[in-house]
Amino acid sequence: MATFLWPTFSQILHRHELMDGMMEACGVDVLTAVRAGEPYVQARASCRDCLHEGDCRNWFLGDSGAAPDFCPNVDFFRACKREDR
Repeated sequence: MATFLWPTFSQILHRHELMDGMMEACGVDVLTAVRAGEPYVQARASCRDCLHEGDCRNWFLGDSGAAPDFCPNVDFFRACKREDR
């Protein structure tokens, strides 16, 4: 039986910072994302519970172009992409 480890408060803050940075790097229109309502809340929850924090951090240290496939929010980010990107 797998056990779920709740993230600490500092991990939650860090993961939300990573999500904000990834949204910027992927060209997400933040206003469109927030106006989506429940999908945005779900994306925040997915990021909060994501087990790829290290992969995400490494993605930022690398080329950080298109949203990476390991990201649980990749489809949401693509759906909220800014017109100019």
